[in-house]
Amino acid sequence: MMKNVKLLSEVSIASLLTIGGIAAVNNVNSPVNPVASQTVQAATTEQTTIKLPAGYTRQRILAVNNNRISARDKQALVQASMNGMKQNTFYDNKASDKQEMVNTTNLTWAQKLEINRYALSLINSARAQMGKQPWVLNKSAMAFADRVATEYHNNNKSVWDPNHYVAGITRAAVASGLKNAGQVYEDEAGLPITSQFRGTYRTMYALKEQVYFNVKQMLFGGFYGTAAQYGLAGRYTEWEHAGDLLGLRSLKGYNAPTKMFGLSFSDMKNNHQRVSVHFMGVASRYVANRRVFNVNANIR
Repeated sequence: MMKNVKLLSEVSIASLLTIGGIAAVNNVNSPVNPVASQTVQAATTEQTTIKLPAGYTRQRILAVNNNRISARDKQALVQASMNGMKQNTFYDNKASDKQEMVNTTNLTWAQKLEINRYALSLINSARAQMGKQPWVLNKSAMAFADRVATEYHNNNKSVWDPNHYVAGITRAAVASGLKNAGQVYEDEAGLPITSQFRGTYRTMYALKEQVYFNVKQMLFGGFYGTAAQYGLAGRYTEWEHAGDLLGLRSLKGYNAPTKMFGLSFSDMKNNHQRVSVHFMGVASRYVANRRVFNVNANIR
């Protein structure tokens, strides 16, 4: 599927987001989300949630994904998405995260598990508010995500390309015991490139902050830009990501009740600054070989 890539003037400092034909690029030369100063309820980052604002409704997400939304409802959805970007602020009270350096393309199992759980907690917090079943973290889905990352790296592909790397996703899917179903698995984003972290290394705190920003982008109109641009309506252009993460794409009931989830990161052979983020969701109907893809290998 072709992607409509929106490039800003400085692509070297960017965060890219793409799914099924949509992309957005964000220039980031300052922290993507300043840390909230107020006290919050969360005891750990794993309990962090993203709150869907008033006006951000199931009906509007379904309507916009099926080109059946009225101008009035579209305006209301854009406003709600603006509020979602403004009102949801990253918070991490795990002190060790600011000291722990991680290599996004070579995470330890403990680090991989932590960032996967973190990303999934954000997605599931939004799904719960829409009355949806949670996605589940699954070892086979995580292995699939790692295979996708390897395909991207080995073939020097990234989210900055105009298309998903479908050939690589397909090879990874088949090797993982999944159907050759083209690009039905991946939501793709890009980690912001900041003056502090220009390669694959960053603190766990920074990694969580950037993944938090990526998930916010996906939910709230594919926003592209910096915090200073949250109020610009023209920065909110698509809700396909939201429809996928929330199970609100189909008016005909084709949305999977839940998916098995895995997250991975890849850089490029010739550019270690461009780190792609692969959000992989697997519906059970796409599992071809259950001896290879273990649908029961869920991680709680």
